[in-house]
Amino acid sequence: MSKYLKLEISGVEKEMVASYVKGFTHILDDPALENEMLFNETIPLLDFQTFAIRILFPNSQDHSVLHPLEIPHDHNSAIFTSALRKFESLLHDKQFVLAMVHAMEDNPNFNLQSRIDVASLLTISLFSSMPYLTEVLFDLLRELINRNVTRKQSNQLLERSESVAEALLTDWLAFNMYSDLRGSTSVAIYSLFLRMKGHFESAPIDVITGNANNSLSEEKFIRKEICYKVLCVDVETADGMRMPCKLLDCYTITQAKAKMMDHLYRGIGLSQRPKLEEVDVELRSAGKAKLLRDNDMTNEEDEEWRRINTLYHYKVEDGMLLALAPRTQDLNPGQVWDCPGISICEFGIAKRGSHFGDESNKMYQFEKKESSSKKQNIRLGRSQYRSELFLPRLVATKRILQSSVDNLFEEIIPSTQPDSSDSDRTISIPKVIKILFDFFDLQAALYDIQDQEVVHSWKSNSLALRFWVKFLKNPGCLLDVAMGETQETALTVIAQAFIDGCSSGKSHATKESPTNKLLYNREVQLFKARVKNYYEEVRNAPYADRDTLAIPTQEYLPQGGYTMFHTDSAVYQLFNYAQSYRPEIWRRLCMHNMDSQRELFRQVCFDIGDNLYGE
Repeated sequence: MSKYLKLEISGVEKEMVASYVKGFTHILDDPALENEMLFNETIPLLDFQTFAIRILFPNSQDHSVLHPLEIPHDHNSAIFTSALRKFESLLHDKQFVLAMVHAMEDNPNFNLQSRIDVASLLTISLFSSMPYLTEVLFDLLRELINRNVTRKQSNQLLERSESVAEALLTDWLAFNMYSDLRGSTSVAIYSLFLRMKGHFESAPIDVITGNANNSLSEEKFIRKEICYKVLCVDVETADGMRMPCKLLDCYTITQAKAKMMDHLYRGIGLSQRPKLEEVDVELRSAGKAKLLRDNDMTNEEDEEWRRINTLYHYKVEDGMLLALAPRTQDLNPGQVWDCPGISICEFGIAKRGSHFGDESNKMYQFEKKESSSKKQNIRLGRSQYRSELFLPRLVATKRILQSSVDNLFEEIIPSTQPDSSDSDRTISIPKVIKILFDFFDLQAALYDIQDQEVVHSWKSNSLALRFWVKFLKNPGCLLDVAMGETQETALTVIAQAFIDGCSSGKSHATKESPTNKLLYNREVQLFKARVKNYYEEVRNAPYADRDTLAIPTQEYLPQGGYTMFHTDSAVYQLFNYAQSYRPEIWRRLCMHNMDSQRELFRQVCFDIGDNLYGE
């Protein structure tokens, strides 16, 4: 073996050992020190209106139901309003709603997004009559259960989102659970969010790839050693206020900006802060100000690659003064830096469009990420390590987050076995969960289903899979926050552990199991027993009357007390859906001898539709 090769191997070995030792020391760190501000935050809760829109219409934050309905210019106002009231009365006729939904679902062109939209529009149209909406939902669920039992697929009920009933169940749970979410559950979700954010941002995160030094997924590690140091700088705002702030010298300018704004606007929701694209970072010294940007004329170049500027690049040192100043030079809308094809996400994690940078101007921070139509490769050079070498960091990250994960799981599925220090502890069971679980128990009895694992799966697929996982994976549904890719990946791992813990089947990890399964295997096995006990506790809880379900709309009105939703807009959109499937609805109404509903539907179609209706 040549001397050069021996030196090369020796160098790699030393780097590997250093990486492993560094990961091991993370395990010994005190998790309580990870985020000193963890318990001093105000919870940035979303108001009910924003919460509902994010649940119902996640891709349309300014949905038409937030605005008064504009009557089409080619319609007579009085006739249009009268016809809309007639269709609204049909929506309060349960038999018509069931016929309409089934007729739509019979059409192969009624796709998944349409099913979700119809469920959301029904929720907005009927949520002020929650007992009636509950009846509609339960009738749809009865038919879904009957279909699954007939096909001998009972244990697969609610596993997918293939029907309006399944989407409506998610919406119904969200609306009725909002008051419970606002309490200690939101505190637990936010505590996990903050601890995770603090831990991940305490080490390098690649702004392009989303890979990080700290992660819960071995696929998301930066597979090389990054040299960096912690800087303590002063941050000055536009009003002259100064605060000390800790940054990493490997932060890009946008990452540093996001961190400084988190520090200055602690406890204030994202929507109440200045937008990142409205603010510039300036390095101030001796009465002079130097503008810092991710991309300018000073970027380091390596053939076709350009490295995104960092604090280290601008020689920012301890004790220096950085200022957040209003941006004077506008960039393209949605673009926080000058890097081609990059738009901002939380903490500077880049999201690129189809144009992954110009071939003559590729941007990178730590890893050079190649783009191709078939796959993406990351160029790291000699210092690329196998992901298994970072398992100590994986374990360390899990340990640091574990207390917050435990607290959150305890809030969601509380322990029913009191410990010696809390012998008088009682479990508060939300009314809506008792009503739903009793419904499943009744249906199981009607179909003589003796296998309790089947009923257990119904309850878990509805409560855990269709409801809680939404908030575990995306706290932004409840809180006014945003996340980077590293946090999203970690929350997906935690959510999967929660799903595994709620499942009725036996699942023991082996050495061939994925790392995330091994990571939470012990917790999953313990959690299974807790879930089973909790479901039994719900079964034995006092009866809850579904007629008492109601959304206290006045309590949840946004500031200013204006109308929460414009139901006319939802009703009209539902009519447009119904009109699109008019022949199918007409045939189903005829088949079930629903003559009065058919005639009323015909009148509405004539008055505000296209004057055509199928027979």
